[in-house]
Amino acid sequence: MERLHSLKAVFPAAQNIAKIRLEYDNDRWEERIVTPVRTLQLFITNRCNKRCKGCFYEKSLGRDEMPLQEYDRLVRYYAPEISKVILLGGEPTMHSGLADMIRIDQEKGLRTTIYTNGFDLTPLDEMDLTGVELRIGVLGLNRGEKALAKIKPTIVPTTIVYMLRKDNIDELMPTALYAEKNFNCKAFYISSIRDIATTGSFWKDTDETVPMDEYAHIVNRFIKEYSGGLEEIHIAKRGVLETDRQEEYPVAASCRFLNIFPDLQKILCPFDISLRKYSVREGFADRKCNKHDSCLLQKIVLTRKRNLT
Repeated sequence: MERLHSLKAVFPAAQNIAKIRLEYDNDRWEERIVTPVRTLQLFITNRCNKRCKGCFYEKSLGRDEMPLQEYDRLVRYYAPEISKVILLGGEPTMHSGLADMIRIDQEKGLRTTIYTNGFDLTPLDEMDLTGVELRIGVLGLNRGEKALAKIKPTIVPTTIVYMLRKDNIDELMPTALYAEKNFNCKAFYISSIRDIATTGSFWKDTDETVPMDEYAHIVNRFIKEYSGGLEEIHIAKRGVLETDRQEEYPVAASCRFLNIFPDLQKILCPFDISLRKYSVREGFADRKCNKHDSCLLQKIVLTRKRNLT
């Protein structure tokens, strides 16, 4: 029997939570409606060089790794259905077969994103990174386990993902300004820690997490005060943020993620990872978080307007 669970258990308040409008200057920014694409997320290693508070993958950290031949089989099997592959861990740069994995994706014409903590990017130095971008998750600029100022800058196109929690709110703006100055920063992505492993619910808070309504106000304040030069700002909707263009967002017919681990267990929604809610389905499946949003992982993308005069 399939162990695919109902989202009502994890998102019981999703139907009723008050929505907060994202406010931005229409003379500076325009909203780019993002069409979700099917994405294969492969957790290629359980090894990690960090131990971060609130890590959604903490329970699975260890020494298991996905064999290269298994990676090759999975990518070739799912290639007709997907547009990109995201490599995660643990810390994906620690896998000795990373260069070959990237090559397999390239042969299939797939985009590759390496989701890394960025603390040792030297394994990438000799690799062909055509079609590859980095996503570096950080928890601050100078403080915390994952401080951006402690990461060596790279010329590889990079999205900095800032995970808000109560102890790093004041470093959000300085981190964005540092990222655009020191990294080949394709986008700055604002999201938030949700400790589902502890609470069993997306909507319940801990001493570390920022309540969702407060998260929305922090984002609005950042957008209002930001005066830097980033071309794009990505914002996790987190089920609370909406815009005047809300009705234009596509309602996906199915979950856009399929997550596969070194032991070949499968999970659909990344939020299921903390709860170890496995699926026996071979591929992608129909499932919606709530009637308002097709996916609680949906994001808003603000693109800087060009001066045409």
